[in-house]
Amino acid sequence: MTKNPQMPSVEFSPEARNDLADIRRYTFDKFGEEQVNACLSKLAEGIQRVRLKPGIGRRHDEIPDGLLLVKVEQHYLVYQHVDDQISIVRILFARGNLGRYFEE
Repeated sequence: MTKNPQMPSVEFSPEARNDLADIRRYTFDKFGEEQVNACLSKLAEGIQRVRLKPGIGRRHDEIPDGLLLVKVEQHYLVYQHVDDQISIVRILFARGNLGRYFEE
């Protein structure tokens, strides 16, 4: 994404990139290409909302301190905001145990 001095830049962790690939593959297999495009578009809109207002996320007991989450349709964007950088840590299905993704 293009860097803008008023908005934080966005980076994706390797796990978030894998999550996106899994979402794309699962959605395509179950619902087809049109739904993949709609889902990815909604996620992009959610990321843009986070860029515009990085503080909109909320804490959750099942994720590590310092991380926030925002629900986008059926998924959570799990991210960290530090200075002028937003790090998308995970993109997770909104149902289920979030903590299992962060166990060591």
